[in-house]
Amino acid sequence: MVVTGILRHYLTVLLQSPPKPLTAPKLRESRSLLLSINLRTNAAVLPRSSFNARKAYLVAAYNDGKFLADPEARGKPKANPMGSPEMMEGMMGMMKGNVAMMVPQTLIMGWINAFFAGFVLCKFWPFCMFG
Repeated sequence: MVVTGILRHYLTVLLQSPPKPLTAPKLRESRSLLLSINLRTNAAVLPRSSFNARKAYLVAAYNDGKFLADPEARGKPKANPMGSPEMMEGMMGMMKGNVAMMVPQTLIMGWINAFFAGFVLCKFWPFCMFG
């Protein structure tokens, strides 16, 4: 079991693809969302005037599209994720991870089946005869 766990760990490490670096506009967009979440979370701690000023700034910036990674795509429907190579790579990575977990599980179940096949039968056989 321990050796199988070690092999599974190294298999997942080998099959894992390196994460793609974020571009500056995408990073700015995600950080602005975190900024608004933090503002909403800490609203009770901030003075009312400070909260209102920060809220007004963020609302105006969001309405103007200041924090958007692609301001030209504003209001347009999202592209098909299945057509994007990045999404396909992500799904392929998840599939590799699932296979990396399924193969060791199959080996472990085969090992248990080979060594403990008659254990349950021997344990309950006398009760079945006399019961």
